[in-house]
Parts: sequence; structure tokens; C-alpha cells
Amino acid sequence: MKRSTKLLRLGVAAVSTSLVLAACGGGGDEGSDGGSEDSAAGSGMQLYFVDGNTADYSKDFDEGTLEGVKATYPGSELTDDFRERMLGVDPNLTDFTYGAESYDAVITSALAAEMAKNDTGKAIAKVLASVTRDGEKCTTYADCLELVKAGTDIDYDGVSGPIELNATGSPSAATIGIFQYKADNTYENVDYVEGEIPDTAKPTAGQQVTGNVPKGDGTFTVGSLLPSSGDLAFLGPPEFAGVDLAVDEINKAGGVLGKPAKHVRADSGDGTPNIAPQQTDNLIRAKSDIIVGAASSSVSLSVIDKITKQGIVQFSPANTSTEFDTYDDQGMYFRTAPSDVLQGQVMASTLIADGKQNVAIMARQDSYGEALADNIEKFFSDAGGTIVSKQLYDPNAANFNAEIDAIAGEDPDAIVLVAFDETKKIIPALSSANLGQGAE
Repeated sequence: MKRSTKLLRLGVAAVSTSLVLAACGGGGDEGSDGGSEDSAAGSGMQLYFVDGNTADYSKDFDEGTLEGVKATYPGSELTDDFRERMLGVDPNLTDFTYGAESYDAVITSALAAEMAKNDTGKAIAKVLASVTRDGEKCTTYADCLELVKAGTDIDYDGVSGPIELNATGSPSAATIGIFQYKADNTYENVDYVEGEIPDTAKPTAGQQVTGNVPKGDGTFTVGSLLPSSGDLAFLGPPEFAGVDLAVDEINKAGGVLGKPAKHVRADSGDGTPNIAPQQTDNLIRAKSDIIVGAASSSVSLSVIDKITKQGIVQFSPANTSTEFDTYDDQGMYFRTAPSDVLQGQVMASTLIADGKQNVAIMARQDSYGEALADNIEKFFSDAGGTIVSKQLYDPNAANFNAEIDAIAGEDPDAIVLVAFDETKKIIPALSSANLGQGAE
């Protein structure tokens, strides 16, 4: 099921033009679905999810609970070939979220090591952005490696999109998927929206690689700090599989600097309890050259200094907080997921396209939730909409009654829920307050 691209473009046009957006992958004429999506959006209150809580809830809620809920999360449409390759690594995968971004983080870092002829983090960081832009385009590690060995500047376009890392290590172009939940509480694609995020400032002194670049040990070692426990554990399998697939394909193509690449795993958790620092120490002791992770922006911020001050590249496949755009990371932090600026604008454009005028936001009180909520508010307000209530909540709270009561008092026509696994507690509470999908 795919939404007409015309509606999306109208919605985007209504939003601030600080980003350049275009719908893609429409597939079909306007109204080809018989208007079912539009009527679902227009009946009762509409719920919207974001990347942190776009998951399979088929085993968590009664059938029909989430039918019609819309969601956004970063990532381009995956090819059948890439899905099959991922399943070859982990046949039990049921979701591929951020798997492509994890894969590309490893491939680009390996190519940077080849270009630098040095596998240390500092050497990789100095040239990492350059392998994603302004060179001869290539799309596989093997093809790119051949060009690098021939002395050719490359522009790696990955499975997650064009990447095009900017001056502070974030994508300057990316894709946001728009999804809709079915009666069985699983979701399917509606459309994809491409966007550009121009650099807003030059890197500060604290965002540049300094000091001597050490000689590497010759083994390109990838540490993965990804969630196998906690609220984001559902993201772990595709992210780990993306890293495993990349390392496998790198080694089949000849490795890095003539030697097989190595992968060491660690569990990032979700910050409660805060296991990431100790797990990071394990990856440092394992002589990681890059650490892929964490998935959570808050968890990444809890270990970024520990990683980057060791001269190790931190490369997240899923961090979206805008805080990283200005963080003094020694020039060692990168990500393949776009900042919340882009998802915030796409969410705002989707709300406008659906005719929503008075919207409430309920968001986690952390670096991820606050940044995304702020960007949704900004772009929706710029487009003429009104945020009637913005409630930040403690994800570890016993209940969310105060925030839900505050939203109910404003009678919004839509609610954007910026959450993680606590969504499973919030949805029943919203329903009890006669809020949420289909509520009048």
C-alpha cells in the first residue's frame, strides 16, 4: 500500500523550506487505494509514531488497536537482494530497521582505512567523509576497494542511501519512510521522502581530529555497541546482522589492508541500568578501531567521550539527536542516520497533509525525545499548525496519567508519541482516557 506522492508534496510545500524534500516510490495514481488511508486519517483522533516506537505490536495489543496509526523513521527502501543477504546472516530476522545503516557504517569505515593505508581510528576519521562524496561512484565494497587501490577518489553510495557525510559527520542527504499500521498491529510502507540537510555551521576546534596519527596494528577491528537488552532490544538483531554482513563481505573481498576484518560484540542496553560504559571498556580492550553504536542517542552521549578520546571512531547507525551536530567529539563521531531535523519536518508535513491543525506531542524526556519533539513543534508551527500540548515524561515512571490528563484537557485532533518500548504501557492508558486511534 503506497500513498499518492502528490499529497505528500503538498504537505511538504506547506512546511518551512530550510530542507529540500521530495516524495519518492509512490507507485500508483492518487486515490488508487480507494481513499481508505485518507478516511482513516480523518476519522476520530489520529496517532503518530516515530522511529523509536515503530515496531511489530502484533503480540502486544488486541487486533485493531493500532489500525491506521502512522509512523516515520529514517531509512530508504531496501532491495530484495539486501534483505536476502541479511537473512543469510540471521534467518530469524523479522525486521530490518537500521540494518542497512549499520552495514554502511562498517563499509565506509573499512574503505577509509584502505584509503588512509592505516586502520587506526584517527586515520579513518580523517578521510571517512571523503569516501562518501566527490569521487567516482561505487556501490559495493569490492568495487570501491578496486578503485581505492588504483588511487581513485570514490563516492560510496550505500544500501541505506547516498550517505554524503557532511563536515560534522552526519548525512547531508537521507530518506524518511512513512508507514501505516494494519489491523494486525504490524506496519507497512506508505511512501518514502528524500531530504537534504545543509551544513549550518563550520566544525569547531573540538570537532576536528588533532594530534599524531598512530600506526595501526594491521587488523581492522569493529566493535559493536548495540542493544541486545532494554527498550530498544528489537533494534539489535538487524543492527548486529548489518555489521556481521558487512564484515563477511569485506573479508570475502580480501579484507582490509590485506587482512581479515574482525567483529567484537557488546550490549549497549538502553541506559537503565547503564551498562554501556562497562561494555565500552570491553570494546576498547579488544582494540576496536571503530565502534558501531549506540542505537540510543542518550546512550551514545554517555560513552562518546570515553570512545573518542581513545582515538576510536564512534559510528552510530541510529542516533538522530541534534546534539551531535555541535558536540566536541574530536572529529571522531559519525552517523548514517540523519538528525531529527529531517524526521521532524517529514512528520510535520505528514500532519499537515492529513489535515491536522491542533496536535499534542508526548515525548520521552531525554536527548532523543526532546530534540525530535522540538523539531516537530518547530516545523508544524511554521506551517501554521498549533501544538496544543507538549508533554515530556520520565520513561521510567510508574504511570503517565499526569501527561495524558494534560493532553486530554486540550482536545487535540492528533497525538505524536515519541517513545520507545514504553509505548506498550502508554497506548492502553491513552485508550482508557478515550484518546488515541479512532477516539472521538
